[in-house]
Amino acid sequence: MIREVLEPGGLLESRHPGYEPRPSQVRMGVAVARALEAGEHLLVEAPPGTGKTFAYLVPAIDSGRTVVISTGTRTLQDQLFQRDIPLLARVIGRPIRAALMKGRENYLCVHRLDGFASQGSLTGFGGDAALEASRLASVREWARDTDTGDRAELAELPEPWRPWEKIDARADTCLGQKCDQYDACFLTRMRRRAQEADLIVVNHHLLMSDLVLKASAYGAIIPEYRCLVVDEAHMLEEVATAHLGRSLSSYQIADLAVDSLAFAERRAAGSAEGSALAAGGRDLKVAAADMPALFREDLRGRFLLAPLLADGDTRRRLDETRLALDGIARAAESLPGASEESEALRRRGADLARTLEFLLKTDDDSAVFWGERRGRGIFLTASPIDVSSQLRELLFQRIDAAVLTSATLTVDGSFEFVRERVGLGSASTLSLPSPFDLESQSILYVPASTPEPSDAGFALAVDDEIRSLLAITNGRAFLLFTSIAAMKRERESLEGTVDWPLLMQGEASRHALLDRFRATPNAVLLATASFWQGVDVPGDSLSLVVIEKLPFDVPSDPIVAARCEAVRRRGGNAFEDYQLPAAVIDLKQGLGRLLRTRTDRGVLAVLDGRLRTKRYGATFLKSLPPYPVVDSLGSVREFFLGERAA
Repeated sequence: MIREVLEPGGLLESRHPGYEPRPSQVRMGVAVARALEAGEHLLVEAPPGTGKTFAYLVPAIDSGRTVVISTGTRTLQDQLFQRDIPLLARVIGRPIRAALMKGRENYLCVHRLDGFASQGSLTGFGGDAALEASRLASVREWARDTDTGDRAELAELPEPWRPWEKIDARADTCLGQKCDQYDACFLTRMRRRAQEADLIVVNHHLLMSDLVLKASAYGAIIPEYRCLVVDEAHMLEEVATAHLGRSLSSYQIADLAVDSLAFAERRAAGSAEGSALAAGGRDLKVAAADMPALFREDLRGRFLLAPLLADGDTRRRLDETRLALDGIARAAESLPGASEESEALRRRGADLARTLEFLLKTDDDSAVFWGERRGRGIFLTASPIDVSSQLRELLFQRIDAAVLTSATLTVDGSFEFVRERVGLGSASTLSLPSPFDLESQSILYVPASTPEPSDAGFALAVDDEIRSLLAITNGRAFLLFTSIAAMKRERESLEGTVDWPLLMQGEASRHALLDRFRATPNAVLLATASFWQGVDVPGDSLSLVVIEKLPFDVPSDPIVAARCEAVRRRGGNAFEDYQLPAAVIDLKQGLGRLLRTRTDRGVLAVLDGRLRTKRYGATFLKSLPPYPVVDSLGSVREFFLGERAA
């Protein structure tokens, strides 16, 4: 079926106008089919333009087995399910049984919606109360018509919309089979569709959540499967790190306090047990409000917990919070006439109490214990330093075949870094060439004399280079930074001094910014990490991608520092074995934003002087696709104007 669909003269070319057969796509499709049939693991680096989506979808459909396809983002997940799979069904002339599964927080809970709407108040959420009431009314109207309950259908809602947290289907508040809406529940429907599907489209976050549930014997989210395709596989380690640890936040504690007080007032008012629950809720509410004050306001980014817990008062007050959580659990358990709601309160209190107790010990050598301030809240987390053994045991050893693919899986031609980090062990590999004519479509500009980032004049030199490059391309650019501070500094420098429309990450949702960028002639978008990957802007709207600085992780970040120390303990070199290859993959992702089709043409620029002055600069350059490299603005101008010498 691979050749019948993908080769020249095949079904895709004959039935889908505009489709171009690609030899590398057929090669990948054949390799994926072989892996699924033989029960083998496979790593595939497929550069932009390969057509990797169809290259794994066609053999997955043809395999006759249940195949889970996991994507790096919900956007790609929706694209697969709503566009690519239906297109293939039309092309091959038969229906494809597919199901879309997302995390619980993406789905509406009708039971919670009814309870929240009956409260009659949207105070405490900020913004205009009348506007929020109108949005809630729209959600209620949508709830009557939607088949999926997926929040993605509510395009008019802002992201994030705080009231959604009160009406989504999160596990903490789920009543399970005893809920009066169980049969109509959108989660129930989603799971039933997945049970009957041949293709189950998930994302990495849900894939990891499912592994955690299965390991804890609490159940499962995804139906049983033996074949897996992981798209955007370079993201797998970080998502696994986020899910395979333990964490809590002051927001979770505050939510439990509010729910406990509401339940005590609604169901147990006047009883001794209800009074105990209400008293515990009040104590917990105060503890949650005070929790951020336990950590210095000048703390920025992630910080290690152990030094802060050395303060006796901080530890004592957090331990009092743990006791209050445990008190909620005991009070809920003692309520007469136990119900699913009281059991949910008990479970939440007990789980948070155990998690906080674990976090306060900070004595697990396999984890790094850290905290982070986000908005007005505090998040405390224990993250595994190395997820490779967990992924190997919980995932790869339990399935027959796994295909991991991305545009960026190799460093200097080797898959070893990614293979080791995700615990894949033995696997076949396939590295495909770019389908684009890089010589005529692109150029990589590395200035001959840009200072290194540690030099005082770096920011000014970057600003001068960006202005010169924008003048050549007349805007139409992504300016990608490794820090929010650098992004904002450049925005302030350009504001009011250039003619091109400026857009900046944070001014609107990612989706809205990209739509605005595509629709605005000559726009310039300034962004940080989230725009380095998963962004697709084909055509003339994007003709320049500038990378301000090589994307090395911040060495003081607790997780990065712990991973480096683990490499050193094994006798390795932390920079050579971890920091450098991780940065190479990130740089390849950022530069990959430029060429998305055979007709795209433009300029790539890396303004970090270390690419030329440091020995490791050669590793970066050897790991990149074979872009023509130049070091003068004159050469950039000649190329962009089409006058570059052959």
